[in-house]
Amino acid sequence: MSEQLPFLGVVILMSFDELENEIGLSFANRNLLTEAFTHGSIRGKPQSKDSETYRRLEFLGDAVLRLAVSESVFRDSEGSVETLHETREKLVSNGSLAGAAKNLGLSRYLRGSGSGDATKSGLVHAQLYESLTGAIFVDRGYETASKFVEETLIREQPDRTPGSSTKRRVH
Repeated sequence: MSEQLPFLGVVILMSFDELENEIGLSFANRNLLTEAFTHGSIRGKPQSKDSETYRRLEFLGDAVLRLAVSESVFRDSEGSVETLHETREKLVSNGSLAGAAKNLGLSRYLRGSGSGDATKSGLVHAQLYESLTGAIFVDRGYETASKFVEETLIREQPDRTPGSSTKRRVH
């Protein structure tokens, strides 16, 4: 399903119903999803106000996912602090986050205008994952956000928990 907003030059490629179904969560406040997937280009300017874009949720999501990953790495490893740190940094790298975002197809929900280059950017994919994590945290709390990170980022890593479920439903 797509929705076109011609006066903004924006096309929303997928409905949030599909995203909620994919991740197994229903948002009480769907405005958070709109914010989580609104790129700064939506207003035709590269630097739209942060409050109108995913940047604030990205900021929060970054902190939430770092804590969730730190918890998981600490719980699942008896390695040295250096090993714990290296493992966490690998999991929260832009490349890893972009991979998780691509696996979930998050760019399909991106609201923006312009050339479409943003949907190809690995950095934007990573930021979408962080902003969605932030939106889940605000809407559903830390436990649900942490479970989302565990199931869509940590378990998807090839060298983590062999045989773990790759099912994406959080709820």
